[in-house]
Amino acid sequence: MAGRINYQEMRIAREAIPLIKIRIKKIRNGLARKKEKKTDRKTNRVLIVSTCIIGDFLSYIPAIREFLKKMRKKADIIVTSPVRPLAEKINGIDKVWIAKSSYMRTIERGKKSRDKIPEGYDSLIVLRIGPESYDMIKGIRFSEIITCDWAYLRYFVNQSKGAVLKKQVRQSREVAFDVIKMRKSLKEIDKNIDLDDYFVFNKKDRDFIKKRNEIRTRDKIILIHTGSGWESRLWEDEKWVELIKKINQTGKFRFIFIGGTEQEEQAFKNISKGLGFKTYSLIKKLDLKELFLLMKKGSYFIGADSGPRNLAHLADLRSVSLRGPGTYFMPLDKRDIVIDKLNGLPGNPFFALKKHQVKSISVDEVFNAFKKISRR
Repeated sequence: MAGRINYQEMRIAREAIPLIKIRIKKIRNGLARKKEKKTDRKTNRVLIVSTCIIGDFLSYIPAIREFLKKMRKKADIIVTSPVRPLAEKINGIDKVWIAKSSYMRTIERGKKSRDKIPEGYDSLIVLRIGPESYDMIKGIRFSEIITCDWAYLRYFVNQSKGAVLKKQVRQSREVAFDVIKMRKSLKEIDKNIDLDDYFVFNKKDRDFIKKRNEIRTRDKIILIHTGSGWESRLWEDEKWVELIKKINQTGKFRFIFIGGTEQEEQAFKNISKGLGFKTYSLIKKLDLKELFLLMKKGSYFIGADSGPRNLAHLADLRSVSLRGPGTYFMPLDKRDIVIDKLNGLPGNPFFALKKHQVKSISVDEVFNAFKKISRR
């Protein structure tokens, strides 16, 4: 059963207690305001809590930006360490604090921010929260609290219905808009994505990417991401070797491997040994902001279902994705292709049947998908 049950997903249960405490805090705040019969002086400041894994955080960015834009507000935010570099570049975000998610993954190496979060916020928006981030805000008073508990309870019901009725479930991006009470369809969200409005990058950010020797080429750049935090989403190294050889025969390409784990480093070593030509690795060499800017320079992305796949979607990079079980984030652009052994149906995020594993995807399926997106 090892590898088929994603035990890490079960750690999401650690968010239940903080959410209950936030709900109690919201009720008490309402009662206190009624008793005092006065309104707090507005500071136009918002604190957002979104301590979660990379894919989840990326799916929330459209809602965060839409809220700040519509309400004409600035915000500070608490996130996990891997997403901090990109969170700092979101238009309308000022201060960024660090806390671990409920998953406590090894990639979350950054320590909790030591400086105390000050008073003076009008609103608290809780998109995701773990015990560590709750401890950072529990003593702060807010005039308004917007919390995700009911939105995610409805989401869970939607997932259960989808599994029983064999229908596609709502996406994480839609749920984030529900939390901030700005309900939107996926078509509306995707139509309004404006990366120049979402992020603010400076010349130093862009020059860093330009100076990377790995991307100095006239060949088309294909970004390869082999990794995932769940074994059922991994594709065999031998298949990657065969696929890359086939693609290399069709044109002039530079293959650059990306990621941030030892598992991905080892996969790169295994795959590169089986190829008769040079490939490049930026594994563990880029933070999330730099990876996003690299994707803006790339031509194609091929990878397993994980955070970088979601980032490729946000960066508008044409992609082929190998869909695994438990996928509810960022559906791909119509110009992209997802190889989906679940046939669009919700996969159980805790358990993967053998027939649903990514290993059942053939090399020819991925190669033919790449040929289609390259022709487009």
